[in-house]
Amino acid sequence: METSVPDSPLPAIAPVTGPQDWRGPHVATATRWRFQLPAGPVDELRRIVDKASAEGRDQDHFDFQGVEIPGLRDALAPAIQELASGTGMALVRGIKADFFDVEAHKIALLIVANQMGLVGPQEHRAKGISEVMDVSPPEGDRYYFHVGGPLPMHMDPVDVVGLLCLRKAKEGGTSRIVSSMAVHNEILQTRPDLLALLYRGFRHRRRQFRISGGSPVTDHYCPAFADIGGGEVICNFIPAPIRMAVDEGLMTLTRAEQEALDIIEAVSERDDFCLEMDLEPGDLQFLNNRITMHGRADYRDSGGPEERRLLLRTWLTMPGWRKYPAHLPRVDVELETAPA
Repeated sequence: METSVPDSPLPAIAPVTGPQDWRGPHVATATRWRFQLPAGPVDELRRIVDKASAEGRDQDHFDFQGVEIPGLRDALAPAIQELASGTGMALVRGIKADFFDVEAHKIALLIVANQMGLVGPQEHRAKGISEVMDVSPPEGDRYYFHVGGPLPMHMDPVDVVGLLCLRKAKEGGTSRIVSSMAVHNEILQTRPDLLALLYRGFRHRRRQFRISGGSPVTDHYCPAFADIGGGEVICNFIPAPIRMAVDEGLMTLTRAEQEALDIIEAVSERDDFCLEMDLEPGDLQFLNNRITMHGRADYRDSGGPEERRLLLRTWLTMPGWRKYPAHLPRVDVELETAPA
């Protein structure tokens, strides 16, 4: 069993300023992160997807990378800008949940995502779409997004995550978003000693298929916050592999380290920091994982699988965005890297 201890001097830390530092109640009614797709590009998207469906194609048998819709790409440009240098979130409307069946919606999301960035892995696919739904009782491989109930605040280890809502829960299930830069600044003001530990980070429980006889925990610390160059501060907080390493007896945490985990989770869940986004069927939500974290409120589902809350998920690498250093494991389609 390892005890997680510092192995390098703790950094000097300054507050993050700019539009990425926001609080939910202050931006809840803002229009800057809301976008409406024009009818022309949406109609073209429908024609392409309808043709693919008529030919019996699904996401595994459709060349989405060969599809170009210039009007759609232009319409999405302001959303990309907001993700990169604004609040880090974008709500895109214009696609209706009744346009297609579920499989056809996956093709539509692939086309939209490809107009924005480079589509990354989902489940066993190198480039694909996954279903976010409670699949209890489980069948075959199951991921954390196949389990119902609340999700704590976290970020996905990729530049941008996109979610297309197809069905809402019977009750609850609201998407919760927080500016990780606002969380950063609050901890800096109230407990700078703990923020320094979050910059150093924690060892992570490695994914089972990556162990291959080696250590089950990373041999380096994975920072929860980091300056990756050019003054760009990012969040890299993924609590699950830290908690798993502790729960499995692979490492222990000092009191200060436990307090650091507790404070980032507590601040990120505060009502005066969070934005509640109740996604309607057809809504497309994109989040910049570098500067936001997201979670999910508890919910109650309808009966059978065909009625349950359902969202489609995609991961995107954004060309032109600054690359992460090697000690921050994440998905990058261009570098062909993956989480620990």
